[in-house]
Amino acid sequence: MSRVLKALQQESWLILPERLELMRQIASREYDVEMLATKVGQPLDNTRTVELRGTTAVIPVIGSIYRYANLFTEICGDVSTEALIQDIVKAGDNPRVKEIVMNFDTGGGQAAGIWEASKIIADVKRVKPVIAYVDDVAASGGYWLASACDHIAASKTAMVGSIGAVYGFTFKNNPGMESIEIVSSISPKKRPDVRTDSGKEQVQTWADRLGETFVQEVASNRGVTYEYVLDNFGQGDMLIAEDALSAGMIDEITTFEALLKSIQS
Repeated sequence: MSRVLKALQQESWLILPERLELMRQIASREYDVEMLATKVGQPLDNTRTVELRGTTAVIPVIGSIYRYANLFTEICGDVSTEALIQDIVKAGDNPRVKEIVMNFDTGGGQAAGIWEASKIIADVKRVKPVIAYVDDVAASGGYWLASACDHIAASKTAMVGSIGAVYGFTFKNNPGMESIEIVSSISPKKRPDVRTDSGKEQVQTWADRLGETFVQEVASNRGVTYEYVLDNFGQGDMLIAEDALSAGMIDEITTFEALLKSIQS
């Protein structure tokens, strides 16, 4: 089993289910990775493009979010929190940059790295404004990052939300592909079996605690209470821009170009 596929099956994710399934298909070679790489002609090293528009640094947060950059993220057109953090810090340190716009179109991604990236955003916005713009979707981990910005603007058709955590498990029907493990008797919870009630309960506890952390961070970032987020921020659902504005999940409905003009004037 590839490292990427193993991560998709065993790690925690803050992502829309259909995008997680697409990642699983690519990782399991239901899409040919080498052929895709040849067609798109992308370099193997992970490079991120920060566009300077006047005094504004535009940082794309597009595609699924991973912890570390690799060929898989390049082929899928995705982003890593590792590279994203570097871009945010560089833009924050550049004297030509007066403000930063993070351009979101993401269904979320791997939970690891999201909290750290949100704290880097919080650090940089003490020095210069950091604004989120949601072109289409800022879901799950993507919305967590957007909520850390000073201001969230979105297009009229954008959707935000999907606050919560999920753990996914895949079981092969072919008995020959099943693995057998012997776990030490002093560590009965080391390998929870989600096909049993006790295993489900253990993983449910993980998801609940991660979900609680997510809500706590969003509440702090948006300046509202934990209970307000629970009651008004969709309970895991997605809200379209006008509803999100009414709920306080975003601050403005506008176009990307109008946003740039406004913050530079």
